[in-house]
Amino acid sequence: MKKSIINFLSVCAAAAVVLTATNEVRAQDIQSDVSGFHVNLNLHYGQWNTSSQFLEGIRDYDPNGIGVQLAGGYGFNQRLEAFLHFSYYDFNMSGDWDTYTHIETGIGFRYNFGATLSKIRPFLDAQINLSSFEMDRIFFQHAGGQMVEGKLEMEGLTMAVGGGARYFFRPWLAGTLHVRYHYGSNYDMFFEGLEMNLPDQDVSQIDVGIGAAWFFGKRF
Repeated sequence: MKKSIINFLSVCAAAAVVLTATNEVRAQDIQSDVSGFHVNLNLHYGQWNTSSQFLEGIRDYDPNGIGVQLAGGYGFNQRLEAFLHFSYYDFNMSGDWDTYTHIETGIGFRYNFGATLSKIRPFLDAQINLSSFEMDRIFFQHAGGQMVEGKLEMEGLTMAVGGGARYFFRPWLAGTLHVRYHYGSNYDMFFEGLEMNLPDQDVSQIDVGIGAAWFFGKRF
């Protein structure tokens, strides 16, 4: 009886050792994990465009800008995640403006390719954003011929689609490369606080960003 108990305990101990070793090997195989909560910080370089005759003079003077995006999200699994973001762009590259900014806040969804055994995880995403431009000072001519100057503000909803890839240095830490295209065509426009009746003022923007993402999940 005693010998049987000893044999049984020996078998259990051996099984525990094998199971632990197997889990360690599996953990070592894990290269990336996009599930759970994460934060992402990106630096962007972008350019905007328009088909509006009213806006094209502003665009042609300073079309390029730099920006930063802070995002936080949740991965439901290894494929789908949702995120909130705040983006700020400064287009005052010439230094001739008092203010020349573009701010976006929005929600997005991302689809990830690859699996946990991959260090490189490509993705596609889509966003809907509340977008606001502020341009101070601008000059334009009234219908009566008078030239005026002041601050122009634009607000509206925009859509953005994008894609890129993450490279995981650790399963919870990744560098990111992200390309996005934004488009909006129904802005409310205000000059010195007074609403302007200028329909179909469209804005498109494309930007490229690099950054880092931190995942608050497992530590393999």
